Amino acid sequence: MSRFAPGACVLRSDGTVTISADQMKHVFIVAYGRTGSTALMHALNCIDGACIRGENGGMIRTLAEAATLAHAARRRHAHDSAEDTRPWYGAGDIRARRFGAAIARAFTRTILAPPEGTRLTGFKEIRYASDTLTDEDFEAVLRFMLECFDDPYVIFLTRDPEQVAESAWWQTRDREAVMDVLDLTVHRFRMAHEDYPDRTFMIDHGAFDTSPEGLRPLLDWLGEDVPSDVLARALLQRIVMPEEADPPRSRV
Repeated sequence: MSRFAPGACVLRSDGTVTISADQMKHVFIVAYGRTGSTALMHALNCIDGACIRGENGGMIRTLAEAATLAHAARRRHAHDSAEDTRPWYGAGDIRARRFGAAIARAFTRTILAPPEGTRLTGFKEIRYASDTLTDEDFEAVLRFMLECFDDPYVIFLTRDPEQVAESAWWQTRDREAVMDVLDLTVHRFRMAHEDYPDRTFMIDHGAFDTSPEGLRPLLDWLGEDVPSDVLARALLQRIVMPEEADPPRSRV
């Protein structure tokens, strides 16, 4: 049986398959630095038809902000926007939901830019820690992912705080401050998972660090399958050395 949904793809004359950006699964790996997000991305790219991209500098935060502002403008000023003598003229004509969906599709097509035949796309990002993103911005980003992208799946990735604190740039910072940031970030992820239990999944680096089968519950949740030997080979590959990692900028 084909994995492609009816109407989701077009068979071109050259034999290639084109799938609409709004017919793909969208998978977002939400993490913080040194959690194994690159290894998880690499493993998920073993799924047939998957194209999970790497970081983009937290670009989705700006898109989420734009979508939030569009909703706010209509909500606050639509009642007094019918005449061109009013400061917010036209606010009542803003199509905030359409705008959000449109920029999400544009992001998929032009930033993720998955190759033809992709049926599952997305990206991983580490710029969700409490010192780089406010609670308000985090909530806006999560709403944007879940409301504006087609068939969204959000993966919250964590790791033992003690291990993270001893890794790469984290170990150059004040230990107590680092532990506070990590605790707050994990709490943020857990609260978000409680709010959206059907569309989010919590997984810890320790679950798959030494056993590729630790990814099986996640794959089942995604409705996907990867042979165990393929997962094992993917996770054996060393992805990036700590000194090569690019730390996100703190907002404080």
